[in-house]
Amino acid sequence: MPKIFVRGIETHYQMRGEGPDVVLIHGLSSSLASWYNGTMPSLVSAGFRVTVYDLRGHGLSDLTTNGYSSLEMAEDLNALLSALGIGPVLLAGHSFGGAIAMHFAVLNPRRARGVVLLDSGMACLRYLRKIKDWDGWERPGMKEEGFTAEWFEAVDNQQDMSDYLKKTLSIPRLRGFRRGQGGYSPRLQRLIEETRVGSEFRELAGLTEDRLREVQTPVLALYGGMSPNQNMAPHLGKLMPNCRPFNLPGLGHFAALHDPQPILKLMIPFFQDPEGYVEQGKRAAASEKNGGEAADVGRHGKVMGYGA
Repeated sequence: MPKIFVRGIETHYQMRGEGPDVVLIHGLSSSLASWYNGTMPSLVSAGFRVTVYDLRGHGLSDLTTNGYSSLEMAEDLNALLSALGIGPVLLAGHSFGGAIAMHFAVLNPRRARGVVLLDSGMACLRYLRKIKDWDGWERPGMKEEGFTAEWFEAVDNQQDMSDYLKKTLSIPRLRGFRRGQGGYSPRLQRLIEETRVGSEFRELAGLTEDRLREVQTPVLALYGGMSPNQNMAPHLGKLMPNCRPFNLPGLGHFAALHDPQPILKLMIPFFQDPEGYVEQGKRAAASEKNGGEAADVGRHGKVMGYGA
């Protein structure tokens, strides 16, 4: 259970494998254990040195009252890498973890070799979410627990989403070894009730669309075709000069945690050659625009992105 003291907190981390450095960043209310689902072992087997860590207030890292914006979390990451002596890195972040990864790339372009966004809903892109006609409202148990589009639109206007986080964590899991159980725990109760995470994670904190437009780091934007964030993939593909976007049919927001294999089939080639992978996508898009055939195909059939 290694820990290291950075920016005033003890940060829990794990490191496995040998090769180019990959750092995986979990989402809000999760922990580094979310990468044990096959993602971390698969990347190690593919020849990478993989580092995972618990964000402040999560898992076994110290809880603090504040410091939960993407800016503060990106600074935590930068300090962690410096303390561990890790050079330029490849990054993958799920959900809010992707916002942290992008903020890190904005602030430290020379330290970010490539970024994978795993259904990451950044605050500046919130207006793109699919809410009213999102299929997820029909998921079993949602209406019974009071989760409707109308309810969400009402609470979404609030800056402090602490009550929202409590409610969503009460939803029974549909998959995994904790199937049928809610995600709320004493540790998460402390995080939500004793810190400012409920409001700070929603802050722009400087990560605007104008800043994203300036990012030269290769980016692979993987979004679920059944996720409310699905519209962000094509938008990011147009916004950032070196971004290759994909909508993955049949996958939702938590696909990276529940069923990572379709995602790994795209993520590993990107990590092996970020610049080349993005350039390949640009060529495929140009070929298709000119009437050529260039399709990216995954386990679920045609993947909607460059070349699809």
